[in-house]
Amino acid sequence: MPHDVIVVGAGPAGSTAARLLARQGASVLLLERARFPRDKPCGGGVTIRAASLTDVDLSPVIERTIYGARFSLRLGGHFDRWYPQPLTYMTQRRHLDAYLAELACEAGADFHDGEPLRTVEVDGGVIVRTDRGSYNSSVLIAADGANGLAARTAGLHPQFEEAVALEGNAHFSPEIPAAWRELVALDLGGLAGGYGWIFPKGDHLNVGVGAWKYAASTLRPKLADLCSRYHLDAVGLENLRGHYLPIRIAGSPAVRGPVLAIGDAAGLIDPLSGEGIHMAFVSARLAVMTVLRHLAGEFADLSPYQMVLDRRIQPELSASRRLQELFHFAPPPYLAMMRVSQRFWLLFCQLIRGETTYQGFLHQASALGFLANIFASWAQRRKLSRLAVIR
Repeated sequence: MPHDVIVVGAGPAGSTAARLLARQGASVLLLERARFPRDKPCGGGVTIRAASLTDVDLSPVIERTIYGARFSLRLGGHFDRWYPQPLTYMTQRRHLDAYLAELACEAGADFHDGEPLRTVEVDGGVIVRTDRGSYNSSVLIAADGANGLAARTAGLHPQFEEAVALEGNAHFSPEIPAAWRELVALDLGGLAGGYGWIFPKGDHLNVGVGAWKYAASTLRPKLADLCSRYHLDAVGLENLRGHYLPIRIAGSPAVRGPVLAIGDAAGLIDPLSGEGIHMAFVSARLAVMTVLRHLAGEFADLSPYQMVLDRRIQPELSASRRLQELFHFAPPPYLAMMRVSQRFWLLFCQLIRGETTYQGFLHQASALGFLANIFASWAQRRKLSRLAVIR
């Protein structure tokens, strides 16, 4: 029996889309290559901005609530800033993703985990083949991440800038030190286009570094340095793994015929933070709105999803990208402002909490907006020149 929609990938984007579609009466098949619960490389931070976009209670999978940040420049001295309200929730993807997939099942989605996709055929509708069989649908939603097959095998080729990250876990038993329970550490200025982080979980610290792909060779020594700075055993890190961060290029295709891409599969990573859960929730909702109206005959195709990405989402991503270029061009003054300016810190907190947007942040911090526009294009040219030398 054909399904209305097949969703490939049961991360936050895919499971959210499957749940919302099933709740509206659509017949949904949710395919996932791994057997759940499964772990996945990710810092596991769900900002208040991201959490506010979901209509489900995330408390069963929240391990820490973050109220502050410890900032440092190139592993030098640090300072702490605190906020009276929550900034970010900390979870683990093995718990978060399993929980969201369970909610999708409760809404009526048919969940097949441990069943990797093999091929996709598009001919009016969609035929998806796995090792267990073939499935038909009217629409395919590619939500299988940056390295997923669904979009590519269907002929949809989103365009990304490439960043990479390396992370591991410093385990504590039975409890992590009290000083780390409500704040994260962010080290800036030491990685090309990225940063180092320490995120607290229930019984461990997630420790990681990220940078542009051309600087991938620096990640392992930088991670060791970060561990040394905070007296953590780099050799003893558990679950050490690298992963790819796709950052959407403006105008990148997200729709081809009956196929659309959401979340990381569409490159919807925040350029400044490297965080993807927020846009996973956003893009899932936008995709569901389009798909439901298409199934109802209101939309002839899925192109409205592409239009809303380009008109509403890409301007935010582009603003984040400009801020990223500015902050990495001049991290010392940025950190100095974070340390001494209460207004700047409050704007930063409002951004994380979803009380302002990146565009609103640039508007309110008018000097930053002016500088961001100047340095973004310069930094992009510098990056391209470095890539040319490497090649």
